[in-house]
Amino acid sequence: MSRVIEKVDLTLYGCPMHYIKAREVVGRMTIDQAILFDINNGDAVDDVMKSLRQDGQLCEIASKQPLTTTVKVIKRI
Repeated sequence: MSRVIEKVDLTLYGCPMHYIKAREVVGRMTIDQAILFDINNGDAVDDVMKSLRQDGQLCEIASKQPLTTTVKVIKRI
């Protein structure tokens, strides 16, 4: 089971910075570590999840709030 190491707020960033910031954080993680990202609802959630999946990471929605979504990412490669 992956251990969540941190929660990062990406709600202050627009496209493409939310993905760039997420990629930077994931790049510093070790394999099988997990992290939570808070992302503004809408296209940003899909964009970040799609891009991180293309990078080989495992992504899933952990929770949804009225304005934001929390995405759990597990580093795979």
